[in-house]
Amino acid sequence: MRRTCPIELQFDPEIEKTARAIRKATREAQASRGKALLGGTPDCQGQSSATMEEEQDPPVHVPPVPQPQRRTLGDYGRRDNDALANQGFQPANPVSFDIKNTVLSALKENPYSGSESQCPNLHLSHFYEACDYTDPPGVSESDKRLRLFKHSLTGRAKDWLDTIPAGTIETWRQLERKFLDRYFPIHKFLERRAEISNFEQADGETLYDAWERFKVCLKRCPNHGFDGHNQMQMFTQGLRAQTRMILDASAGGSLKNRDEAEARELVENFVVLDIEETRE
Repeated sequence: MRRTCPIELQFDPEIEKTARAIRKATREAQASRGKALLGGTPDCQGQSSATMEEEQDPPVHVPPVPQPQRRTLGDYGRRDNDALANQGFQPANPVSFDIKNTVLSALKENPYSGSESQCPNLHLSHFYEACDYTDPPGVSESDKRLRLFKHSLTGRAKDWLDTIPAGTIETWRQLERKFLDRYFPIHKFLERRAEISNFEQADGETLYDAWERFKVCLKRCPNHGFDGHNQMQMFTQGLRAQTRMILDASAGGSLKNRDEAEARELVENFVVLDIEETRE
């Protein structure tokens, strides 16, 4: 009977170490039995075990780290890829359609630059009118306005529009909200609202001019919250005493006895008379 090398296993409380010891002992025993069959001398610490270890755990080849491309000082600020340059404001789902020259002319007739002398709400009102000049087939009103809006801006306002990250605006309402947040903040809203509630006819101002100026004040703050009754009450109370006396006489005693629609009609009739007298 041939003898094999005794296998001594030492107790290890850790499972992984114990498992490795068992696997190693098994490989050594198999190697010894193979050599014995071939007539060799078994050797528990021989070369066969080392060879099997190498075959069991092949070496891991780590790929070399690629070296960064050499850049010269002249490359600073240049694009090193094929990405397109900044194309300005781009909505999430841009549409394309031909813009007529008449529409472009209307959009650029009085472009908004963001100056204090310009009213963002009046600009939006003019912008909506210009958008009505075209109706491309298959294009929604929201997408049409998103496409045309940049053509109505200039200067710092157009620069502001281009700072909005591409693809972040999906609807016209979102862009309109951003535009008003930027150029019609809460303090301007309160100022414009106060102009309506504290309206007064200026010295030397005709009823026609006062009425037109009051309606412009309403357009400069479209979300003022005043209904028609409050509007007529604020306007008539802001008139000079002489003008109010004329309206009271035309109302058959006092404007206080007329409702909102009647008072508005009375003022409109006097405005027409002022226009006819001016023409004569």
